[in-house]
Amino acid sequence: MSRLVWLALLLFGLAQPAWADRMELIQKRGAVVIGVKTDFPPFGMLDSDGRLVGFEVDMATDFARRLGVSARLVGVSSANRLQKLEDGEIDLLIATLGDTSERRKIATIVEPPYYASGATVLLRPETEADEWADLRGKTICATQGALYNKPMRQRFMLDLKVYNGTRDPLLALRNGACVGWLYDATAIANEMKHPDLAGYRAPLGQVLTSPWAAAVARSERGGALERAVGDTIADWHREGFLLELERKWAVPPTRFLADARDDWSRKDAAGAWLCQRQPSGEWNAACRNPALLTPSDVNGLYRLALQIREAVKLDITVLYDPYDQWIFSRGILLTLQLVAVIVLGTLVAGAVVGAVLGARVPVLSKAFGAVIAVIRTTPPLLQIYIFYFWLGAVAADHGFEIGGFFAAAMGLALYNGAALGNVLAEAADVARERHSPLGRAGLVETVRLAWEPLVSIAINGVRMTGMASTVAVPEVINAAAGISSEHGNADVMMNLLMVVYVVIILIMMKLFAVLKKGMHRVAG
Repeated sequence: MSRLVWLALLLFGLAQPAWADRMELIQKRGAVVIGVKTDFPPFGMLDSDGRLVGFEVDMATDFARRLGVSARLVGVSSANRLQKLEDGEIDLLIATLGDTSERRKIATIVEPPYYASGATVLLRPETEADEWADLRGKTICATQGALYNKPMRQRFMLDLKVYNGTRDPLLALRNGACVGWLYDATAIANEMKHPDLAGYRAPLGQVLTSPWAAAVARSERGGALERAVGDTIADWHREGFLLELERKWAVPPTRFLADARDDWSRKDAAGAWLCQRQPSGEWNAACRNPALLTPSDVNGLYRLALQIREAVKLDITVLYDPYDQWIFSRGILLTLQLVAVIVLGTLVAGAVVGAVLGARVPVLSKAFGAVIAVIRTTPPLLQIYIFYFWLGAVAADHGFEIGGFFAAAMGLALYNGAALGNVLAEAADVARERHSPLGRAGLVETVRLAWEPLVSIAINGVRMTGMASTVAVPEVINAAAGISSEHGNADVMMNLLMVVYVVIILIMMKLFAVLKKGMHRVAG
């Protein structure tokens, strides 16, 4: 094949030179082709002369300078950036790319990250806070699945109440269930434009915790280009270069960059960097993104969990992630507390309802029965909302607070208690025919006749505890949903949930069996 024909094929993409890796090509051409944003000021944008400028443009230019080549910048968008990288149109991508597990499957995400996305908190008018530390221990509403919930809870000891979507946390904030709403800074800025949020403030600025990373093609994983980019970003953190760019482009100061500067600047007693590459070429585990670790990087349960993840694709984060262990165990404990209160409340409410209805007092029993009919036909979730939002707002006006735990427990106990009361009243009618008037034997007979429905209603109360998550009670379903939304391991968490509920129900059935034996002894 002549050189002219080969060159023509190369130009049309039908032939490729056999470079050892991308770095060889970059050195050969004397330029590194870097994809940057054109529509994301101040990170990547066009100036009045049509030139690419911005935070990430400066990063790209400095990286090329360190390689000793020129920077050839290519404008990319969120829709085409990864495709351009995989097609080989660009060597490197520095374009506000969030580091996610899905993107790691189609590109090589370079560690360490160089920046992060933002979140802030919307505060009620009466809430005073000059810095994040002022919110330590305060009740803050949050949105389920937000990546910043975990680090913000850990760093500032926030008492997060996690809701689905954006409507419920905002409604809870306005009703006084929390002092602030933790959410995306842009979304909060838009919400603050509404007249009904006049006086609400977001004074603490953005806290960025969702990492942005540079990326190279999948074929460059472990290659010279990936290593050069990672080493350069580590140097940028150590030298304060990214902090300088933050000031240059008037980006609000971020805790992420300040912390990264500290982390990557630490040295051991011998003067060596604490964050440095291991013989394998990877950064040491303490300085890496946990999602990228392998079994060879860790030990104990962590290693076992990663081996399971690699072998059968099941990510059991509760085996190794301290935060997930804490939130899941707390969820189980809170669920057990809910079960105890709901079952006890159901029995008490059922006894009261059964006594009033069973008395068959003409006017009182009929009026009471009508109220109970309304309670029985009102969906239990609506009853929880009535307790939490309506009665909660009334109570707040008088200086009292109705928490999510109380609202869920009372709403479900009342709903199940109404059903149990009707069962007891009917059983009492049958027992009265055999024991008139009702004495101890008649009461025992009433309970015996109602026993199976009683147990069924109590177990139904266990199944309903998950509804408490709708008013930000962090019970086990809420905890599992939060973990799965962060890690994408819904299959694992749903199976763990099934095991938890099966165990709780088995324990419940055992306890009721013991109570039944005790009842027979009393009757005998």
